[in-house]
Amino acid sequence: MKQALEQALQQALETLLAEHPDAPMPPVALNRPKQKDHGDYAANIAMPLARVLKRSPQQIAASILDVVIWPEAVEHADIAGPGFINIRLKQASEASALKTIIQSGVQYGRIAVADDAEKVNLEFVSANPTGPMHVGHGRGAVVGDALANVLMAVGHNVQREYYINDAGAQIGVLANSVWLRMQELEGEKIDFPEGAYPGEYIVQIARELLQKHDYKTLSLLSDDERTQAISQDAIDGNMSMIREDLAAIGIKFDFFFSEQGLHRSGRVQALIEQLRADGVVYKGVLPPPKGKEVSDYTPVEQLLFRTTDFGDDVDRPLAKQDGTATYFAADIAYHFDKHQRGFDRMIDVWGADHGGYVTRVQAAMKALIQTEAQPDVILVQMVNLTRDGKPVKMSKRAGTFVTLREVVDEVGSDAVRFNFMTRRVESQLDFDLEAAKKKNDENPVYYVQYAYARIQAILRKALDEGVDAELINGNAIENIDVSVLTADEEQRLIAQLLAYPDTLKKAAERLEPYRVATYVMRLAADFHSFYHKNRVVSEDTTLTAARVLLIRSVAQVIGNGLSILGVSTPERM
Repeated sequence: MKQALEQALQQALETLLAEHPDAPMPPVALNRPKQKDHGDYAANIAMPLARVLKRSPQQIAASILDVVIWPEAVEHADIAGPGFINIRLKQASEASALKTIIQSGVQYGRIAVADDAEKVNLEFVSANPTGPMHVGHGRGAVVGDALANVLMAVGHNVQREYYINDAGAQIGVLANSVWLRMQELEGEKIDFPEGAYPGEYIVQIARELLQKHDYKTLSLLSDDERTQAISQDAIDGNMSMIREDLAAIGIKFDFFFSEQGLHRSGRVQALIEQLRADGVVYKGVLPPPKGKEVSDYTPVEQLLFRTTDFGDDVDRPLAKQDGTATYFAADIAYHFDKHQRGFDRMIDVWGADHGGYVTRVQAAMKALIQTEAQPDVILVQMVNLTRDGKPVKMSKRAGTFVTLREVVDEVGSDAVRFNFMTRRVESQLDFDLEAAKKKNDENPVYYVQYAYARIQAILRKALDEGVDAELINGNAIENIDVSVLTADEEQRLIAQLLAYPDTLKKAAERLEPYRVATYVMRLAADFHSFYHKNRVVSEDTTLTAARVLLIRSVAQVIGNGLSILGVSTPERM
């Protein structure tokens, strides 16, 4: 219906502007008015043309209405305010879409991925392989996974990617921490330094490595040799743990990319040489850090990338004093590698503490592949974990934070995933463990799942009361008279159901998967409101059939939305 109305207005505009070939064609986009008396749809297409046509928006709107050919479902259209066109449909005219929803099933609102679809690399989580995932990582994981689902739903070809930060000083700290615990397990007395990783998971890794390596042989090695011998096993142990943590909330990656492998392949140095050849690298000295006094700052000549030529606020070093590549050099080599692998678009989900890093990476990519604002970066704010309003203490497992797995084990994957999606990512999230376990309307995931389960219960009862099983199963819907769905609650539900495809589209365009969560909450609220005021099964067989079709459509769309969010749809609660 919305597409038909927009097409009618588009054709009217083309007729109106035929005598003005230089006039820009304004986009035709309909919106649902917030007030019911403003009609079913509203269009703001007259106002953008006022300056061009040198007429008032009201006059232009009147001219549009003079030539528009509306679909049969339109009852009336009028002009409101400074030139809005309000459209009112005939009663129950949109209800026929319920049949389309049932026939489309899980595909309702989705667009098939075409062979030439935009190829998107979506990188998220990418936690250091030095310990278990914490709840902050979990929020980024849920956001990234849901965003991948949203983008795929509207026709993009998406690869989920995890960047393993398995190079750098933190790997040495990990290996040393494991070695210290190995010594301790062998009965030696150790002094555990403050900078080492203290969690119990280190003891578990140490125990596993003692079964694999000969302790006496390791003890005779130099520190560097021992670190090299231990580090990969320690990384593999941690990545195995991280994969298990991700699996606990239903997340799988298509590809794991190793930073260590990037360095070994020579691609980082090759990129630096390419930048030299492009003339965007020079030897220079950076000013002291802004915003704070550094009393002992000593200027050092470094190899610098002219990122200021591409939008950055300061040039960035590509090599350290010892000649090894900086993390920044490896990071831009990694993103350049994504481009070389054929991705049309890159999207990264980072923690909010990486906000200052965005501009420099985008500047580098602008220099390398001449694109603006690539990668797209989503910055996810932290999670404040509480229990009955009080901060949760540190985890024994991790030693310094509460792990994601502990939270999932306590409240369940559904509660974690849904609650993490109920707010914009730029807002901090307060997550209360006790509230997430409550079975009432205050718990958003329970509220939505209960709507779905309640519908299944109604359908089971309808079957017991003699309603045709084919209708319950959605197989006998062609002859249902939907014109009887005229109650306000029914009309509100239908309008909400029709908004689902547009919700997916906006969520994808704006990289805001939380919109799906807020949508299913609104749909659940509208269903509960309908159910409190209306009986589904009654002596009126025509109305019963129409309402069964309506609630089956609601269940289908709630299920579709929860699937995007990675949340289950229980039949009974």
